[in-house]
Amino acid sequence: MKITMNFSLEADDLGRYTDSTDLRRFYQSFGLSGLELMPLGEDPAHLVEKDMIVGVHLRCITDWMDLDKDMLIEHYRKDLEYARLINAEYVVFHVTQVGFAESLVYEMKHTDAEVVDAAAAFINELLDGQDYPFLFLMENLWWPGLNMLDARITEQLLAQVHYTKKGLMLDTGHFMNSNYELETPADALAYLHQMLDEHEALLPMIRGIHLNQSLSGHYMKDYRKHPLIPKTDPTELATQTFLHIFQVDQHRPFAAPGVRELVSRIDPDYVTLEYITRNRKEHAQFLKAGTDALKPVTTVRELAARSSI
Repeated sequence: MKITMNFSLEADDLGRYTDSTDLRRFYQSFGLSGLELMPLGEDPAHLVEKDMIVGVHLRCITDWMDLDKDMLIEHYRKDLEYARLINAEYVVFHVTQVGFAESLVYEMKHTDAEVVDAAAAFINELLDGQDYPFLFLMENLWWPGLNMLDARITEQLLAQVHYTKKGLMLDTGHFMNSNYELETPADALAYLHQMLDEHEALLPMIRGIHLNQSLSGHYMKDYRKHPLIPKTDPTELATQTFLHIFQVDQHRPFAAPGVRELVSRIDPDYVTLEYITRNRKEHAQFLKAGTDALKPVTTVRELAARSSI
């Protein structure tokens, strides 16, 4: 099992390191194998070297079903060719459909089945006849599509995708976002194990995990009482939506007792400690908590420390 951290080619991430040696020493200090990279922007200082990259998170478009298919193919082929060029072991693709306004008012235009069927058809058009060497891992969100709420929908997606090197990327925080009643990490663990029970036959298809915690139920309960009115200006609407999503999808360390056993049950090839952090110091704190949670507990003090995170 390879453990990585998420990284993007954006100024906020790139600006935290002086050079490639500094970046490599940073993630290796936590015992990580490398990066899951989202290729946003450019890397003018050549901070990221090819051998650092284990996986590539495609720049996924969440509101896509009414867009031009040729444009979508060109968009994703660019990232897929990049993944081929740097010898990535896997890529990540979101299977969802949601517009900005939908994500604010929670009135969805499509069912899970409709999105999964459309996504499978698109993925086949994107990948059929290609000779990509990497795994194609489909990730859950809490919107219509692949959300891991119904094993039949998950199987419906997998059954329709032709690509033989297909699999799932389970994002634990995204799954938590589907249940507003979760209050503690223990609640989240129980909820995840319940989902795994229902997906028991599909566990071998979960080849990767985005391991993070998102307990935003209190925020969402208040929000649903007084939802935002979508702005008419596209730029203002986008800003409005992203600010809301950052409140929902927290990307904090999932470091409670039992996380190690959860990961062991799934037995993935890849675990990405996927966090949103304000600076390098906070990222280091999160990574320490995340990697410690994957180690065996040897003392009562360690157990108490994890319980307090």
